[in-house]
Amino acid sequence: MPTIDQLASELRHKGPERLFEDYPASSVLVGLGILGIQGENSERSLRGTMRFVVSNRDEYLRAASLYGRVWFLTKKRENRQQSRIVIGRTSDADVVIPELSISVEHCALEATPFGLAVIDLNSTNGTYVDGERVPKATPVSLHGGAKLALGRFEFEYLRHREFLERLKQTAMRPQQRRR
Repeated sequence: MPTIDQLASELRHKGPERLFEDYPASSVLVGLGILGIQGENSERSLRGTMRFVVSNRDEYLRAASLYGRVWFLTKKRENRQQSRIVIGRTSDADVVIPELSISVEHCALEATPFGLAVIDLNSTNGTYVDGERVPKATPVSLHGGAKLALGRFEFEYLRHREFLERLKQTAMRPQQRRR
């Protein structure tokens, strides 16, 4: 997964039209950090998912492998017949986040007349939108800038226009020189 900084660099060199030819997704998830902690009974579920408890801390830990990474919310070619975009930890999912606190099929995104909605697919650790747990099998609308917690990780949901603005802001920052 590319990072915001890498995509901002591509934006500087290619411009928005060419960048989004390479990355045609309309929405993205951006990794923010770790929210969850191991529970008292942090055994694995039957499908191998580690159990975690989402912390109520105001700050989260930055996970170097996740922070600033971008997941494009698109369907895999082989899953085009399905209407949902499935997010999970294995290669069968449309959006793969290989992390043991995320279920094999953790949640799905569905298009509604009002935008995208997230549906928890009976995940072990639950799905949260802006700190509120998503009831299983109940669609919850997403808004741009929503914080989405899956397993022990938190992401920011950005629509295409918001994502482009974030990239432009990042691209305008002075570049740090490498030594």
